[in-house]
Amino acid sequence: MPDAKAKPAGKSLADFRAAHDKSFIVPKKLNEALAALGDGWEYEAQFIKTAGINALDCSAYREQFEDFIVTVGTKTKKRVWCGTKKLATQLREMV
Repeated sequence: MPDAKAKPAGKSLADFRAAHDKSFIVPKKLNEALAALGDGWEYEAQFIKTAGINALDCSAYREQFEDFIVTVGTKTKKRVWCGTKKLATQLREMV
C-alpha cells in the first residue's frame, strides 16, 4: 500500500478567510454580481439584493468599484451599477 499523506484535521486559513473575512467576501460577491449583469445595469438597491450583501457592506466597499457605478438624478440621486466599465462610460455620457 502506498504511503499516503494524511490530510490534517480541521480547516485551512483559506477556508476561514472565505467564511469570515469581509474584505474578501464582499468584493467577491460584488464581482460575481457584476459578472452576472454582463452588458446590463441595475439600480443599487436591486444590485445589493443580487449580490447577496447588505447596504452597509456595499457602502464600505463601493469605492473599489467606482468605475462600474453611474450616479443619476438631481434631487434624489440614485446609483446605477453596470456590468462593464464600457457600459458605465456610455451611460455617464448620457446623463
